[in-house]
Amino acid sequence: MIDKRKSAFDNISRTLAIIRYDIEQHQVINDLSLNIHGENYFRDIFNYVYAPCKLENANFDSANSPCVDLVDKGSKLAYQITTTKTKAKIENTLVALQKPEYQGYRIKLFFLLGKATLKKETITEINARFNVNIIDCLHDHKDLIKDINNLETTRLIGLNKRYFESQSGRYTDEIVLDLIFRHLIGQKSTIKPMYNDDFGNVDSHEKLKLNNINNRIASEINKGLDYRDIVESISQENNLLTTLRGFVVDELYKTILMAQLHAAVRRSELESKSLAELHGLARQYAVCFNKTIYKLHEAIEAKMDIKDFNAMNIAWIIIAYFFELCDIGVHES
Repeated sequence: MIDKRKSAFDNISRTLAIIRYDIEQHQVINDLSLNIHGENYFRDIFNYVYAPCKLENANFDSANSPCVDLVDKGSKLAYQITTTKTKAKIENTLVALQKPEYQGYRIKLFFLLGKATLKKETITEINARFNVNIIDCLHDHKDLIKDINNLETTRLIGLNKRYFESQSGRYTDEIVLDLIFRHLIGQKSTIKPMYNDDFGNVDSHEKLKLNNINNRIASEINKGLDYRDIVESISQENNLLTTLRGFVVDELYKTILMAQLHAAVRRSELESKSLAELHGLARQYAVCFNKTIYKLHEAIEAKMDIKDFNAMNIAWIIIAYFFELCDIGVHES
């Protein structure tokens, strides 16, 4: 039963993360269709997790309830489900709750893409104006996951079976990788890629030996290479991998490599170097690429909510792809 509980909980948390990434990418193209369907999907989940809660869609009763999405008339609870994190959005929701039909209602704002972060003075202002503790009103996936984890085992397994197994089946390996790549790219800071770097290729087995990669990391890289065809198929769309390289290689990896070299070379000198030149210095000063690659793995995972999916480890797939292309690690002795 413990294994079943863990399997169910892992699937629920992964699926919630994937849905969030999916909504995030629909937002980029101003497609709000998932937001609309999300209201009813989360209504059903909330009713299950917070039973005997009986939330209904507020728009069924009113042609226009822009600031209240779900209501439980029995317990006088209202929900706003949103991707907007602005002060104005929060205030408009609280203003709507002052209407006669919502007198005495409690409000919860559920943020689909992570809850709003408010300044101290904003919190004080809203609390005084609306006579609420606004922090207690703000919720997101982390709060939901915590409450799901507190469910009794049979109910947790039932929640997964009823609302998450079918959802996770919709997301193939290709779709998950695509969503994660786009999510990572969305976090990329402005940086000019080094297009003059060497993109040479070396046999993967030979390169593992050349970089003195230990058996544990080599195993992860080799498993990641099994997904090379999927990564290649994704790369054909909108230069996705070129942009991802700018983030993973030119930003994360290069920063880690410079930190490894900092004990031997001045930072001001390192910052002007191309990646190929940094690799030359790495050979000269015998940089440990096991440590470098492990730190890169940690850095990529820190940017994601989904670590594994269908036995894939996303970070290792990304590292393996760029390792094979010789963007990561030296490729000549």
